[in-house]
Amino acid sequence: MKDEDKSRQQLVDELIEMRQRMAALEASGEKHEREEEAVLQRTSELRAIFRAFPDLYFRLGPDGTIVDYTAGHTSYLYVAPEAFLGKRMQDVLPSKIGQQFQEAITQVLKTKKMVSVEYELPMPTGEQSYEARLLPLLERQVVVVVRDITERRRSEEEIKKLNEDLKLRAMELETINMELKAFNYSVSHDLRAPLLVIGGFTRKLLEKYSPQLDAKGQQFLDTIYRNTQNMQQLIDDLLTFSGLDNRKMKVSEVNMGDLAKAVFEELRDFDPERTLILKTLPQVRGDKAMIRQVFVNLLSNAFKSTKPKGNGMIEIGSITEENKAVYYVRDNGIGFDMQDADKLFNVFQRLHSPDEFEGTGVGLAIVKRIIGRHGGWVWAEGRVNEGATFYFSLPMEKPAVPKKTKTPEEKTANKT
Repeated sequence: MKDEDKSRQQLVDELIEMRQRMAALEASGEKHEREEEAVLQRTSELRAIFRAFPDLYFRLGPDGTIVDYTAGHTSYLYVAPEAFLGKRMQDVLPSKIGQQFQEAITQVLKTKKMVSVEYELPMPTGEQSYEARLLPLLERQVVVVVRDITERRRSEEEIKKLNEDLKLRAMELETINMELKAFNYSVSHDLRAPLLVIGGFTRKLLEKYSPQLDAKGQQFLDTIYRNTQNMQQLIDDLLTFSGLDNRKMKVSEVNMGDLAKAVFEELRDFDPERTLILKTLPQVRGDKAMIRQVFVNLLSNAFKSTKPKGNGMIEIGSITEENKAVYYVRDNGIGFDMQDADKLFNVFQRLHSPDEFEGTGVGLAIVKRIIGRHGGWVWAEGRVNEGATFYFSLPMEKPAVPKKTKTPEEKTANKT
């Protein structure tokens, strides 16, 4: 009897266990069905998203068979859908491209990471360039997103061509620079030497034989000597101007006030009838010799401009702006017409005759080039017979400014 009861209990236990297994299997089946539904739902959502973009979307099996696709328009496709659905992508495409896709699919399934493939296809509108991105999906499937990159490729080719043209122009510029250096050497030696001889002998004639010449003869010699001096100065200015681009800058802290005052004093030794107003000038970092040349040229112009006046006044000052300092040289001389302001800093541009305003016509061009090498700008303002102001800007290292604490009055004012 006891054995019979035991057997019955075993049967009951087995039935319970079987029911539990069946329930677990049913639950597992329902879970699997829910997962499949979620995947289908997500796939449907992705398909809807891809339809909104010009990209092509393909879903592939593990062997590359095209299971599904989405295209904004059938004209985007290489072949009609009936020609590729159910077939391997590597068989539909040209053999070389198909081989690329076969290798990419194998790599994606192996590494579970995205792989990119770029290729070209002959389309009705001409050869088009594409980029395909292959990504792993559930159940050893692969998603392929294809984008037309024809315009990008064309832009890249244009940029490449522009870079090649730029290299060619750089080589041409290097050749021109070499020729310019050779020309400068020729000017420095072949032209300057004869001028020095002519000027030297003319000066000796004036010193030793002037009493033997009549007034007309002395005038001729004066004219020869003066013009040889002008030509020598012009050659010096042109050599300075042409050499500025290749000259290595020696950057240091420059005391602009001391530099401007020193240049002014040197010029006043030769022409003392000038009054200087020197305002505070902020220090900058730059090539001291170059910046000195800027002051020499601007102050020389101011001296020449104020020469006709008995009370020549020259002011040197500055205006500090964010990240830069603006310096100016102002005079009360002959001035200029603002309609000609854009010509001032060009080579050989003269607004006054040599008799009215001596010079070579290169000085302001030198100023512009020097300031340009320092990353600054030059400009000028003036009025005829009222004077002129020449400005130049230089970058400044921005100091760390402590944040200002507002006073109670300022806080109250801001609230109101």
